[in-house]
Amino acid sequence: MDGAALIDEGTATGALSALVDDLVATRAMMGALQAHEMNVLAAAALVAELSRVPSTSSREAELPLRSVSAEIGAALRVSDRSVQRQLTDATLLTSRFPRTLEALRDGRISRAHATVIVDAAVHLDDRDARSAYEANVIPYAEVESATRLKSIARVRAEQVAPSSLPERHGRARGRRHVRVVDVDDGMCELVALLPAMIGHGVHDRLTALAHEVRRAADSSRGSDRSSSADAPAERGNARSGGASCGPADEPPARDDRSMDELRADLLADLLLAADPIAHNVPTGSGAVRATVQITIPALTLLGRGTDPADLAGYGPIDAETARGLAGHAPGWDRVLTHPVSGCVLAVDRYRPSEHIRRALRVRDRHCRFVGCRQPVHRCDLDHSQDAAKGGTTDAWNLAHLCRRHHILKHHTRWRVTQLPDGVLEWVSPTGRVYRDVPVTSVAFRPAGDAWLDNDPSRDPDPPPF
Repeated sequence: MDGAALIDEGTATGALSALVDDLVATRAMMGALQAHEMNVLAAAALVAELSRVPSTSSREAELPLRSVSAEIGAALRVSDRSVQRQLTDATLLTSRFPRTLEALRDGRISRAHATVIVDAAVHLDDRDARSAYEANVIPYAEVESATRLKSIARVRAEQVAPSSLPERHGRARGRRHVRVVDVDDGMCELVALLPAMIGHGVHDRLTALAHEVRRAADSSRGSDRSSSADAPAERGNARSGGASCGPADEPPARDDRSMDELRADLLADLLLAADPIAHNVPTGSGAVRATVQITIPALTLLGRGTDPADLAGYGPIDAETARGLAGHAPGWDRVLTHPVSGCVLAVDRYRPSEHIRRALRVRDRHCRFVGCRQPVHRCDLDHSQDAAKGGTTDAWNLAHLCRRHHILKHHTRWRVTQLPDGVLEWVSPTGRVYRDVPVTSVAFRPAGDAWLDNDPSRDPDPPPF
């Protein structure tokens, strides 16, 4: 190796070393900022706690926390449900794990490490036990990745736990749940919190079924190959007799799904249709009978366009999936929209139903509180101006709110006014103003300026009358 190459390699190594040092220092500064954010969130949670009114209703007792979460969420443009979880997590970290917070502030551990430490010991109610746990686990957090720390933290927490594992498991069973987390590209994650034995049993059962599906497919192909050995004689007989084998000569379709794909398809089939082979259409939705709302451009529905459809509460889905679902729909809504503003002007249906509700379902798509994505079939239809105070039951005074934000509107100091074109103007308890524009005002607006060219207000030479 010549001297120039050695110099270049040395320069590159030195530059990389400096960059790594810079990244380490940056992460340390981020830890300090995250620790500060935790303290601020915990203080906000304390404001909500001090605003609580003694009540026998758990829902009413939670309203101040919901209102504070909505205030912060609107300001940061994130879901208030997510903010409420962050407030709870921040309170837990700052009040029960001071050494972990200090390590985060000093940059000795990351936010991911802090989350692992807290999650593994959330059941430790005894202060001395938590202190012993932190003293034991933080040195590991300073040298191990957050992923490796998980098992270590669980073991260390178990060693100091005053209550037994069966007792804690009994309490944890009460937190069982299933939820949907939307991800990109028309997909979502179905997350279930189950007892470990049940969860692993479900996974094992799906794996066994997936292997059975593969064996059945392999057996079918093997039988087809065996029967094809006699095919020449049969084809000769067919030719002499003038008969045709037709479609029977076609080989069976090959199933190229991976084990993960098979497990996912089997889970959906069994839950939606109690049938492990319900995935018999290209979209994999032959058994879907759940309640969903999709909006499909007319040309896409007719197969003449590729513009994506919109799944209420999620966003765009591919045209093929949308057409497959439309083929099984008991009825459709036809929507007429303004060519410039995109606002819904009229809705009709081949199977008639209540006009206003249909129009508002199409207009709103989801809860109309700032940042909320709960689909309309999970929402209440609310009078923006209360009917008891003279509000009319018309499209311009109605909007969909999920139960959480419906309660927030009526039982806290959040206020809403409906403006023209279905725009909702929300005013928070601190006086901040947020506007929520209907999805349809954006979704149905044409992409170019073709429609705007016909707008008289844009005519550079209007008629002289």
